[in-house]
Amino acid sequence: MDPSKWMVGYFRGRCVLITGSNQGIGLETARLLRRCGAHLILVARNSERLAQAQASLAAIDAYGADLHALSLDITDRDAVVAAVDNLPGSRPVDVLINNAGYAVPGYFQDLPLSLFDDMMNTNFMGAMYLSKALVPGMVARGSGHVAFVSSLVGLMGIFGYTAYAPSKFALRGFAEALRYEVKPHGVIVSVCYPPDTDTPGHVEEDKSKPLETRAQEGNAKAMSAEAVAARLVRGLAAKKFHILCNGSSRFADIMIRLFPGMVRSMFDSDVRKAAPPNRS
Repeated sequence: MDPSKWMVGYFRGRCVLITGSNQGIGLETARLLRRCGAHLILVARNSERLAQAQASLAAIDAYGADLHALSLDITDRDAVVAAVDNLPGSRPVDVLINNAGYAVPGYFQDLPLSLFDDMMNTNFMGAMYLSKALVPGMVARGSGHVAFVSSLVGLMGIFGYTAYAPSKFALRGFAEALRYEVKPHGVIVSVCYPPDTDTPGHVEEDKSKPLETRAQEGNAKAMSAEAVAARLVRGLAAKKFHILCNGSSRFADIMIRLFPGMVRSMFDSDVRKAAPPNRS
């Protein structure tokens, strides 16, 4: 999509750092922000895919904005601190988009403990490390924007996501607490809750989904990464704290807040009907 004038007005000339920006939602967000004229710092762990993403974005007319790439493991606290002290380009980061993350669903008793550690480190701790390194500068300047890409599973836990849901719930709680601290200093905080999204990560995620998980998800069609990115960028430009991506997500948000017992009862029914006979 082409950005609207008010989106361009918010992002043009601002420096935006996006994690997980070599594919999926992160790459599509970077693509849209590039069209808005934002100075971009792309961050991802896989340097080869990162270089490919940078090359594809370089072809976009961006009002002369800068485009840098930084290969970084955001779960390495010392590496994050060192990287922030030596970021490419000469501009301070105005907008931080913590997008990096992944999901591996499965039955709780089958998932290794190491997966819980790694998912929490990648999905939550990495976002916290970067925020810890960059927010003080925003506070000192009296302006800035910190965004977290959570998940619809960060609003309502479902079957099979005992490792993933806690990491996304943690982002939500962290963002809510952080908002109160930094708002008086001119810093905005936002959280986005994408539903299932058609990305390479989602393809891998689908490979290990239990039948019960699929039953709870129903027939909902995955959103495109481009559509989610558009909702995210639009929400950021509007300075929203709570960003939902489609009508189904808004409905789910309302239901879990107003009728939690009903939602749990419906999901329990889905689980009973879908449970494989060999699971005890």
